[in-house]
Amino acid sequence: MSDYELVIKPHSLVSLRDLADVWRYRELLWTLASRDIRVRYKQALFGVLWALAQPLAQVVIFTGVFHKMAGIQPDAPVSYPLFIFSGTVIWALFAAALAQASNSLVENARVISKVYFPRVLVPLAAVIVAAVDFLIAFVLLMIAVPLFGEPYHLSMLLLPIFALGAAGAAFAVSLWTSAINIQFRDVRYALPFVLQLLIFLTPVFYPSTLLPEDWRFLLALNPMAAIVDGFRAAMFGMPVPWDRVGLALGLVTIVGATGFLYFRRMEQTFADRV
Repeated sequence: MSDYELVIKPHSLVSLRDLADVWRYRELLWTLASRDIRVRYKQALFGVLWALAQPLAQVVIFTGVFHKMAGIQPDAPVSYPLFIFSGTVIWALFAAALAQASNSLVENARVISKVYFPRVLVPLAAVIVAAVDFLIAFVLLMIAVPLFGEPYHLSMLLLPIFALGAAGAAFAVSLWTSAINIQFRDVRYALPFVLQLLIFLTPVFYPSTLLPEDWRFLLALNPMAAIVDGFRAAMFGMPVPWDRVGLALGLVTIVGATGFLYFRRMEQTFADRV
């Protein structure tokens, strides 16, 4: 009989193997994302038009309520509908990606409980699905620019940076919310309410300059405020607030790094809890 004991332990909480695993399972990532995209539009009568419904509805409602009734004016030399359309497109990317990624682990419970793969691929695939909806709405936004009599600007080449920032912010937060949602299913009910409140704390339908000077520091606590402002600035050829954008991306990085640590620590319990 052997006089020694073999103990099998996982490797360190975070290592280069994590990135190697994600790369090794990259085909599964695209499989998960393409499956969700097909399911989303397979039996939808209007297909991809549903990706345009939410931002267009928000443009109509916010223009009527906040522009016509409340008298809010854009701080960019563009019409208010185009101003708000640019904000809702980038905001919808963040909100949809966060909502879908937060529920992704629960919705993929059958796969998680049967097969091993890096679980982080599940919320990441959900963000990719939301990015497809964003691309559809973004094409319409670019078509709308000349229709409203506005020119294209060279600064529009910077728009992918802010789109990646919004998607990255959603993914960073979802590392926390998706893992917490496994243990406390209240997340899926609380998150829509939180997003409804957060849109009012983000300059989507109003310019940041509308806030009093003494209160604008609060925007630094919301990375999406700088991302929305940066996206608009690049869209309409205005100066990009790189200081605020840099601070926002730094905050997103911190949230994402700590979220990944928490996600990895909870990952070993996912199969038992789902």
